[in-house]
Amino acid sequence: MKNSHEHISFSPRWDMTECMSNLLGQCYAYIQAISNTPIRPDYRRQLLQVSLKKGAQATTAIEGNTLSEDEIEVIVRGEKLPPSKEYLEKEVTNILKAFNTILEELTKKNEVMTLSSDVIKRFQHMVGDGIGETFASSPGHFRRNNVIVGNYRPPSFEKIDDLIDKLCTWLLKHFHYTTGQNFNEIIIQAIVTHIYIAWIHPFSDGNGRTARLLEFYLLLRAGVPDIASHILSNHYNETRAEYYLQLQQATETGSLTNFINYALQGFRDGLEEVLQVIHKSQIDMTWRNYVHDIINTLQEEGKSSKTVYRIRQLAFHIPNDRFVAIPEIKITNEKIYTCYKKLSDATLSRDLQILTEKNILERKKNMFRAKKEVLHSFFPTVRSNITRSW
Repeated sequence: MKNSHEHISFSPRWDMTECMSNLLGQCYAYIQAISNTPIRPDYRRQLLQVSLKKGAQATTAIEGNTLSEDEIEVIVRGEKLPPSKEYLEKEVTNILKAFNTILEELTKKNEVMTLSSDVIKRFQHMVGDGIGETFASSPGHFRRNNVIVGNYRPPSFEKIDDLIDKLCTWLLKHFHYTTGQNFNEIIIQAIVTHIYIAWIHPFSDGNGRTARLLEFYLLLRAGVPDIASHILSNHYNETRAEYYLQLQQATETGSLTNFINYALQGFRDGLEEVLQVIHKSQIDMTWRNYVHDIINTLQEEGKSSKTVYRIRQLAFHIPNDRFVAIPEIKITNEKIYTCYKKLSDATLSRDLQILTEKNILERKKNMFRAKKEVLHSFFPTVRSNITRSW
C-alpha cells in the first residue's frame, strides 16, 4: 500500500515529449476545424445532446453505473426508469444537470470562475445531490475520515483543506490562467487537475466524477467546442483498464508524462471522430441542396409539383452505401413509403429511371443506390491515391 504522498508535489512533473507536442498540435488543428465549420442549428443541438449523453454515461459507468444508452435516452426525454434503478437514474440525471448548468453559465451567461475550494465543493455537490445513502459522502463537503482506495491511501482528511488550497494556487500560477494561457497549457491543465483530485481524494464519494466534471469545465472554459465536451470521459470509460493502470503508474512514479500522453491520444482520436461526424452532416446537406436543385428542373420539364415532391423524397432517402431493389425501396424510409404506398411499381420504376438519367442514382440491374460520389467534383483536386469516405 502506498502511504507516502511525494507524488502530490504541485510541480510540473511531466516531460513535453515530441509525441505529446505532435498530439497537441493535431488536437489544436481539429478544434479549429470543428469551431470554424458551420453546422445547421438543429443538427448542432442534436450533436450536443449526443455528446452530453455520452459524457454522462461514460463518467458514471466508470464508477459502476450500468445504465445503457437507451435507458439514458429515456431519462433525457423526461421519463422515469423502474424504481429498482432510481439511484442509477439519479446519478446520471445529476451529471446531465451539471453539464447543462456549466454550459449555461459559461456559454450563455459568460460567468467564469477560477478554481477554488468552493468551486470544487460545488461540483461535487452537483454530483451527489439527492442520491441518498448510496452516495457515501455529504454532498459539497470534504471528507472527515481517512479512506483507502484499492492499494492507495489518500492523504489524511486533516490535510485536505490545505492541499486543495495549494492545488488551486499552483494551477492558477503555473498554467497562467489570469495572464493568458496557450493551447498546450489549457489541455494539460485540465488533465492534471483531474489527476490531482484523484490523488488528494478530497471527498468520501464522487471524486472521479468531480475530477472529470472539473476537466470538462476547464476545457469548455478555454473554448473547446461544446459538442466535443464528452471526449475525455468517453475515452477513459472505453479504455477503463488502461485508465486505472495509467493512474496507478502515475501515482507510483510521480510522473504524469504517460498519463497525459494517454489522455491526449484519446482526445485527439475523439476530436477526429467529431470532425468526421460534422463532415458527414456537411456532405448530407450539400447532397440535399444538389438534389433539390436538380429535381427543380423537372418542373421546367412539365412535371407537376406533386410529382416533383415525390421524386425529391425518393432521391433524398435512397441509401448510398448499398444497392436496393424496388420492393425494399418502398419500405426503406417512412417518407418514401408515404409517397408511394398507393402507387404502382411502374410509377416507382419511372421515377427511378428519371433519377438515374439525372445522374442522382446509379442502377445495377433492377437495383439502385444514391450516387453521392458526384459531389467529388465539388472538392479541390487531390491525388488519386487519397480517398474520401462518407
